[in-house]
Amino acid sequence: MLAGTDLPSSSRALVLVGSAAPEMHLHRPIQRVASFITQLIANAARLPQTREKRRAEPTEVIAAYRATVERLQKLNEKSA
Repeated sequence: MLAGTDLPSSSRALVLVGSAAPEMHLHRPIQRVASFITQLIANAARLPQTREKRRAEPTEVIAAYRATVERLQKLNEKSA
């Protein structure tokens, strides 16, 4: 308002009320991962873990790994 009058001013000013210091914590986007939430729910309900259901014997894993390596070697030999 103008000094000595009750009329509103035609200009507007922005005044900083808070601190001008930058925020101390940088905000990162939160990534929600469905598998993590599923694991939390399974733990809370004491359900059997998927790892236990899917766990193979070491001999089976080694055989599968060797078969994959052999297939890759054969593909490399054919392309060479």
